[in-house]
Amino acid sequence: MTDTILLTEQARQFHDYITDFIQRSILFTDIMRKRGNEMVAMTGNKSSTVLRFNFEVIMDGKEFAKPINYWLARILPPDGVITDNKKRPYVIQDPRAGQGPGIGGFKKDSEIGDALKNGHPVYFIGFNSIPEEQQTYEDIIRGQVKFYEAIANRHSDSPKMCAIGNCAAGYLTMFSAMQRPDIFGPILIAGSPLSYWNGERGKNPMRYAGGLIGGSWINSLLGDLGGGKFDGTYLIMNFNLLSLSNFLWSKQYNLFTNIDNDGERYLEFEKWWGDFIQMNTPEIKWLVDKLFIGNQLTTGELTTSDGICLDPRRITSPLITFVSDGDNISPPPQSAGWIADLYNDTADIIAQGKTIVYCLNHKVGHLAIFTATKVGRREDELFVENMDSIDILPPGLYELVVDTPEGAEEQGKLVSHYEPRTIADIKALGWNSDADNRAFATAAKASEKISQLYDTMLHPLFGGLMNEKYSKLAKNLQPLRLSYTLFAESVNPWMKTIAAFADQTVATRKPVMADNPFFQFQEEVAKLVTQSLDNISKLRDELEEQTFFSIWANPLVQKFWGTDKQVPRQLPSDTPCNREELLNQYHQQIMTYLPVANEIDALIRLVTLFAGKRHYIGEYLVRELVHELQKRDSSLSKEDIKIRIRHNFMALEVAHDAAFSALKEYCAHTENSAQLVTDASELFERIHSEHGIVLPPEARQILLDLKHELNLTTTRV
Repeated sequence: MTDTILLTEQARQFHDYITDFIQRSILFTDIMRKRGNEMVAMTGNKSSTVLRFNFEVIMDGKEFAKPINYWLARILPPDGVITDNKKRPYVIQDPRAGQGPGIGGFKKDSEIGDALKNGHPVYFIGFNSIPEEQQTYEDIIRGQVKFYEAIANRHSDSPKMCAIGNCAAGYLTMFSAMQRPDIFGPILIAGSPLSYWNGERGKNPMRYAGGLIGGSWINSLLGDLGGGKFDGTYLIMNFNLLSLSNFLWSKQYNLFTNIDNDGERYLEFEKWWGDFIQMNTPEIKWLVDKLFIGNQLTTGELTTSDGICLDPRRITSPLITFVSDGDNISPPPQSAGWIADLYNDTADIIAQGKTIVYCLNHKVGHLAIFTATKVGRREDELFVENMDSIDILPPGLYELVVDTPEGAEEQGKLVSHYEPRTIADIKALGWNSDADNRAFATAAKASEKISQLYDTMLHPLFGGLMNEKYSKLAKNLQPLRLSYTLFAESVNPWMKTIAAFADQTVATRKPVMADNPFFQFQEEVAKLVTQSLDNISKLRDELEEQTFFSIWANPLVQKFWGTDKQVPRQLPSDTPCNREELLNQYHQQIMTYLPVANEIDALIRLVTLFAGKRHYIGEYLVRELVHELQKRDSSLSKEDIKIRIRHNFMALEVAHDAAFSALKEYCAHTENSAQLVTDASELFERIHSEHGIVLPPEARQILLDLKHELNLTTTRV
């Protein structure tokens, strides 16, 4: 009897599982149908975008003397959102790395949404899916700066624009700032790989891709097969293959197991991920030869064919970089290593008057930084708030550290502060040895020669073989495209019946219980599949690394290509600038900031002293200090106060004793100096207390020392 009851229960559980499995399968297939339809609709419209916000195009690159497929739009604020044209304008640009534009604003809580919420006018640089005929990457570099010039002219009375470049758009944004550094304010590059060779052994396998296939000739071949157009799906496929388990299994399985809740979220992202674009073959060749394999961006020697110098050191604005180690696409050595490429130490950075900030996120990959995921969204919000405080930072290298007081994240009250860092901190994220650099340099030299051989011998053959019919067929048969189109109704009419089945399934849906033994067995099998694919990925990555270095680090191969005795990579940081002369000029400039002329100067000097030599500079401190000073003197503009704060930080960093003596002299001749110190100390403590920040012991000691040194024994601290 007991056995019969047990069998009956097992039969019921199996029936429940099979019913659920069939229903999930129908709903999953219906999601694939919608995904395929979305892909066809998006790729069928060359101006498609996943932007959530309405916009108006105000400048179209196709009208330039040398047309480009980029355009500039003004984001229209949603109902109830008011923007102030006197505030700093924000300009967001998305990557053209396989997909269409809009990922930086496809959610309400995004870079665009956060800037609008804070009252800033916002602009967006987008692009069409098809390039203009004969368009080159240098045409884009020369043309895009016109967009930024137009924004600067529109907001000539505002603080200089904040430019945000996401992923591959990071270097495009920087290219414009290199040409017109005078019109840019803070520049934020989010998850952008800029130092392409850099990495760590055992990690970062994507950097080996070019060397393993012999260089950039493959891009010429794929472009020739596309009739002169390089299909962006090849780039996306490279990203997908970095994690076999996610691409081949987990992404789909997670949707399958959460089919009742995750369908819309999945389709939202896939709408962008499947919005495939194309590039002219010369464009992808320039990118691969100059940047990815050639790694010339941070050598200081990258120059366009008409002589435009593309040296990041030409940028005078504060540079902020988001760094993540949650994926292999844009790891820390590549997205932060450029700092160590360009500067030998922080003295070099200071001597050249540069302010550089990085923010490291250990939890998410580079896409999450600018797609407004739950974890990446907080950095977006903080940086919009932080742009005013970044403006006041003295030259140097900083890390933006996100503070999470207890309960703050749930209450949406995350705060942050800046901590000084060194070039050693950057190199600790991952740094190539000379031997590794020589291997990459050898692969780059071989790529150049093999590519020339391809262009001479094989490229001419495609002129007579390829036509529009064949290139279209090659594009449509690309495996990644097929994974979408095979489920689209316009390609597979049978999918139309799935919609009806899905509606019926939703009406009769019976999800299986989580404790169902058959469902639990399915989960165990899924974990095994994931683990197996992860192991395969790991073995593949190890094999790729071993193969790369066994070829390109081989002394005989290096001797053949003539790289065995050359400097593998000449970096600006290897030949420091005329630092002594620049530092002397910098110090002379600082001397003009030393005097304390009035009460406002004294209050700023006091608060910057309390900040403890730059060790506790937060956006909340700057915001509250500006507010307090404007209450004391309404004639002061926000920008004027920020300049004074910056000058005080610079003076205290370079000439602390002289800056303190100037304050002491002012206090000695001012009747209310004791009250000023009291006001400053209370303001400093109150600001931090309100944001849940406990002052470090050294900050409190500064208050006590200041009271004693200024001989203000009655001061209440």
